[in-house]
Amino acid sequence: MKIKKSIVSAPPAPPAEIASHPIHPEHKLLLVTTDDVEFRCDGCKERWAGGRYTCEHYGEQQQHRDCGFDLHIGCALAPDVLEIPLLFEGCAFVLLHEPPPPDPADHRVCDACGEKVLGLVYHCFDRDLDLHPSCARLPQSVDLDGLTFELCRDHVPSRSCVLCKGRRCRRKFLSYRSEWDGEAVYLHVACVKEMAYESLKSGHGSHEGGGKMVVQANKAPSLKVALALKKAQTSTKRFKRFLKIVGFFARVVIGVIFGDPTAMIAAVVEVVFSGGGG
Repeated sequence: MKIKKSIVSAPPAPPAEIASHPIHPEHKLLLVTTDDVEFRCDGCKERWAGGRYTCEHYGEQQQHRDCGFDLHIGCALAPDVLEIPLLFEGCAFVLLHEPPPPDPADHRVCDACGEKVLGLVYHCFDRDLDLHPSCARLPQSVDLDGLTFELCRDHVPSRSCVLCKGRRCRRKFLSYRSEWDGEAVYLHVACVKEMAYESLKSGHGSHEGGGKMVVQANKAPSLKVALALKKAQTSTKRFKRFLKIVGFFARVVIGVIFGDPTAMIAAVVEVVFSGGGG
């Protein structure tokens, strides 16, 4: 299996340390890429498993009881102003440390993935839009082994996401569109993030910012189940190949949006040396 074209390149290597970060100015933050510990980012509050910035006093809670502090690499290095606002043309997004208050009896959600916004967020004041820092980094297009995945705001027909088959109501949020076996297929951004996270956390240790354990999420839907009907219409080899490409795609995207080059490189290496769809 080869990558014939890639519109996504590995992000630049992050600095080894951050002397003072606005969210955690009292201690130095150190880059950790040598383990796959599951954590919840103290910036955006989203989950991840892998590369992160952690407080230099992590593991010394007896002396520094409040310093089980972690940031996604992307959150730690997020610019104050979003230069390329995805498909939201004409919008000006600025980085806020916490979301603006929502309307009464409501909550804020990311206008890319549809999930709740709980912490660090890009906000457009003119149109009252919000983006997770991770979703703000979504690549516009990824091409893996002849399959192109394009970020879109299409009206996604009911049950068209091949990952959840309509169990998530995501029609007004962003999806990736591709074609397989002559048909348009969609992957909700939220489903792609969940799929990659579940695959990464499998078998990993875990902790949450502040030293608390992460609550286990429901398992991501099985792609094999979601595509069972299509499987009968094509060869098993081609079907397995498609499954692999979608899995690699999810991991590449997640590596990019969380600013974790090791996750992205691992996925690219695997797609190159996986030996095809068998």
